Amino acid sequence: MSHGATPGGASHKLLIMGFKPRFWPTLIALIMMAMVIGLGTWQLHRRVWKTELLATIAARMTGDAVPFPADIADPPGWAFRHVHIAGHFDSEKAIWLYGRTYDGKAGIHLLVPLVRADGAAVMVDRGFVPFDHSSELAPYRQADGPVEIDGIVRLPEPGGWFIPANQPDKNIWYSVDLPALSKVTQQTLAPVYIAAKGDGSPGWPAATGGTEGTGIRNEHLNYAIFWYSMALVLAVIYLMSSRGHPKLSDP
Repeated sequence: MSHGATPGGASHKLLIMGFKPRFWPTLIALIMMAMVIGLGTWQLHRRVWKTELLATIAARMTGDAVPFPADIADPPGWAFRHVHIAGHFDSEKAIWLYGRTYDGKAGIHLLVPLVRADGAAVMVDRGFVPFDHSSELAPYRQADGPVEIDGIVRLPEPGGWFIPANQPDKNIWYSVDLPALSKVTQQTLAPVYIAAKGDGSPGWPAATGGTEGTGIRNEHLNYAIFWYSMALVLAVIYLMSSRGHPKLSDP
């Protein structure tokens, strides 16, 4: 038997495998990984910005109430500010905002124009009123005479994929469109509205003070993790595809 031969005459074979990168696949992989890593890093920067924004909103909502101004030239600058305002409700022009829930009940938010002493009108969300039977609202407190409202300033709500379109001609509303509401109520409404805070009164409406949500989500950390994971997946795919083809050799 010759040296190096296995019993039975079969040759001993060695499996040789190596890393053999190719130019174009390498270039494409580097570009794609740079893109997804960049997206992940951008999401982290967005997370810092969003966290600061939510902290600012929380500070505004919990800060001392300030008088609601006669004129608002910068609506976004007043968003989520804690304000107080006096006037009387024009209850005949109340609006039902459909698609709302509270404490497991389905119902509406009751929007009513508040007319100030100078005649200027501001839409106020008095709060939630449930449906008792089918489309009948549960009895709720009327607001007659002069009132003082403590609440949170909110910006108009844009429509979206998951929000039905308003039907002003039928007085059916799903989002707060102040220009359209101005036409329906025949009043020049302020460019923002106020979500009234609760005053401890029992029954309905249940004032929320805007605490049902800011409408701002902070999911950027999850997005960043997703993009960094994609970069890792691309790196693994690239390394596996750049392995050399198996070579068999005889010693």
